[in-house]
Parts: sequence; C-alpha cells; structure tokens
Amino acid sequence: MSRVDLHPGWVLHRRPWRESSLLIELLTPEFGRLALVARGARGARSPWRGLAEPFIPLQASWSRRGEMGTLTALEPIGDSTRLAGRSLWCGLYANELVIRLTARDDPSPELFTLYGRLMLQLTDPDGLSVALRRFELGLLDLLGVMPDLSRDAGSGQAVAPERIYRFDPDLGAVPATDRAGQVFEGQMLLDLAQGKIVDAEMAARARPLTRLLIDRQLGGQALNTRRLFN
Repeated sequence: MSRVDLHPGWVLHRRPWRESSLLIELLTPEFGRLALVARGARGARSPWRGLAEPFIPLQASWSRRGEMGTLTALEPIGDSTRLAGRSLWCGLYANELVIRLTARDDPSPELFTLYGRLMLQLTDPDGLSVALRRFELGLLDLLGVMPDLSRDAGSGQAVAPERIYRFDPDLGAVPATDRAGQVFEGQMLLDLAQGKIVDAEMAARARPLTRLLIDRQLGGQALNTRRLFN
C-alpha cells in the first residue's frame, strides 16, 4: 500500500458513492489524475463536506492499493474560484476535457500548471474565450496531438499569412482554393502556432479549429458540457 501526504490537487469531478461517500477524480502534478473514495464526505458531520468540490485549490492525502485510492485528509490551500454563468460552464468544460482526454496515473506537472492558470483566468468574465482557447491548445500540445499550425501539410512549406487554408485534424493545414465551407486565414494559424491569442475576436475565429481538433481526439463521443451549454 502506498501513502501520500498533503499533495496539491484539484477536484475535477465527484459523484455519490454508497450512502454518504463520494468518488472523486483528483488532478495532481506528480501523480496525474487519480480516482479516490472520500468516505463519509456527504455526511452532515464530515470535515470534507462542501470541500471535495471542483474549483477549490486543495491539499489531499490518500492511501492506495490497486487502482482506487482512499482519501485520508483534505484541506484548502487558497480561496476557491467562484464561478457562475458562462464562467462556470467554462470550468466544467475544462474539467470534462481533462477527464476525457487524459489517462489516470499519468503525471504531468505542466498540465497541473496549465489548469491552475485557467482557474485564475476564469474569474475574468471578459477574458473567458481567450483563456479557454489557450487552455485547449495547451492541452492538445501536452497530449502530443497538436499538428504544426505553421506548416502546409502538403508541401511542408511555411503557411503563407495571406492565404486561406482548410484544416485536416490528422494532417494539418491544406491550402484552400475558395472560401466555401470552413477555412482559416494563414496569419491566424501562424499566430496560434506562436500562442498569440490576443483578443476575444481572434478566440472566436479560432474556436472552430480547436473544436475540430478536440472532436478528433474524442472519437465522435459527445461532451456533456456542450449539451448543457446549448
């Protein structure tokens, strides 16, 4: 049996288990995403009641034998991220992406940092779309599935800023001969390749691209948060 004491984490999801407990998905920097049982967490006298929730920076302790661990301690290490409306949807969407696109027990301090940065940015209602596009692109890059946005998939040459392109999620940018259907400006692809998402307008133009790439990784499965938002 392994034991871990007071390790930083974020609850990505929770669901009731048995009469008074919870099953939680915890994102950590050094152990990746974990499944833990929080025994009695829904009980009226539990010190974890109202704490084993998303959007609260935490320190957690657990013991583990096999795939499922048991939570043994939980305490906040900062203010919770108070989200409502569209900010709340963005947070739930990010949580679902991490759960659906990452494997358990796959440590990624970079993902933990990326996620924590997003939680801070979601408190600014005016910057939601920019924060979400940066998170989506960063997650895809960490997963190793991000195509090179700066190269023509056919010729291997640099994307021309003045041209328009269609996008194949498996290959990358392909020159378009007309604007029928979904096309992307070369300059925007080059900016995204350098991480330059400067405003909400650009984030909105990049949304079809990130959705295309994410849907490719989902393999046709629908996201619950998209249905909720719609």
